[in-house]
Amino acid sequence: MLDQQQNVTIARIRERSFWVPLISRALHHYGLSINESRLAAHMPPDGVVPGDHVEQACCSLLWAEATRMTEDDLLGMRLNRLFFPTSFGALALAAQASPTIGSALTQLTRFMPVVSSQVKLEGRRSDDRLVVQLKPLGETHPQHVEAILGYLARLILQLDQRGEELLLGATLPAARSSHLAESARLLGCQRVDAADGYTLVLHAGLLDTPLVTADAFLLPRLIDALQDLLSSLPSDDLVEQVRRRIQLLIGSGDISEDRIAGPLNISARHLRRKLSYEGTSYEQLVDEVRRESAIRLVTEGQMSLTSIAYELGFLDPSSFTRAFRRWTDMSPTAFRRQVTSAG
Repeated sequence: MLDQQQNVTIARIRERSFWVPLISRALHHYGLSINESRLAAHMPPDGVVPGDHVEQACCSLLWAEATRMTEDDLLGMRLNRLFFPTSFGALALAAQASPTIGSALTQLTRFMPVVSSQVKLEGRRSDDRLVVQLKPLGETHPQHVEAILGYLARLILQLDQRGEELLLGATLPAARSSHLAESARLLGCQRVDAADGYTLVLHAGLLDTPLVTADAFLLPRLIDALQDLLSSLPSDDLVEQVRRRIQLLIGSGDISEDRIAGPLNISARHLRRKLSYEGTSYEQLVDEVRRESAIRLVTEGQMSLTSIAYELGFLDPSSFTRAFRRWTDMSPTAFRRQVTSAG
C-alpha cells in the first residue's frame, strides 16, 4: 500500500504567542514567576509577547524552564485543568456545532493549526476504534505535545454527551511509562499505555452519534472564521502558503491561479515563475493537496466517498475514483477496505 505519510520540509516553525502567557500563568498557579527564572532577562513581564507568533525555539525553551521550576513532569497535561484559552474555545465551538461526533473530530483535526503549529493530528480507523495520532513538527517540546493531548482529550470528552465512553484510552512514548496511571486520570480515560508516540483511542462505533449541541446556522460561519484564520497563519515558505490557499479554496469549486495569487500580492504569471523556481507548479500542488486530503478522508472513514469527491472539488465521483487510482493504484473503496482490515 502506498505510504500515506508525506515528508514535509519545515523552514521555520512559529507558534501562536498565547502559549507564552499561558505557561507563565501556569507558573503563577505553582506560586512561581517567570521573573524568578534565568530567562527573566530575555522575557517581557508576565510572558506577554508582541505579535501573534513566537519562534518554536522560544516556546520550547519556556516549556523546559517551566518544567525545571515546577518539578512537574506532567505540567503540560495538567494545563487544560488550569486554563482554557480562547483559541481552544473557538475550536470547541466548531466541534460542538457539528452534526455528529465524527464530523466534530474532522473539524478538530482540520483546524488544529489554529491553536498550535507544532502538532499535526492524523486519524486511523479500524472496525471499532479510531486512533488519533499527535505528530510533533520540528523540535516540539514533549510538554507541548502533552498539553495538546490534554486539551484534545478534554474536547473529546465534551463531545461524549451521552456518557458512552467515547475516549477509550491513550498512549505515551515509552520514556513516559512511569506516568501512565496519573496520565489516565488527567486525560479522563480508563487506561494509558506505553507505545511509540502520542495517541488518543476512540470508540469508532460512536462516530455517527448525533450531537445535541449541533447548530446548522452557526457551524458554517464558525468554519468560515477558522478557515480565514488558517489561511492567515504565517509562513516564510511560498510553496506552503500556496498549499494553504489551495486547502482553503479546494471545496469552493474555484481554485484558479488568480484566486491563489491575489492574496499573496503577486500576479498569476509571477506565481508560476516563482513556483517553477521552487521545482514545482500550481497544478502539481493542487494534485498533492487533493491526494493528501483524499487519503486522509478515505482512511478516517467518516465521510462517504461521494461526499469526499465533492469536498475535494471533483466534478463527479468517477473523476475522483480515476484520480485516486492514479495516486494509489487502488480504488477508494478497496483502499478503505484495506486500511480497515489492517487496523
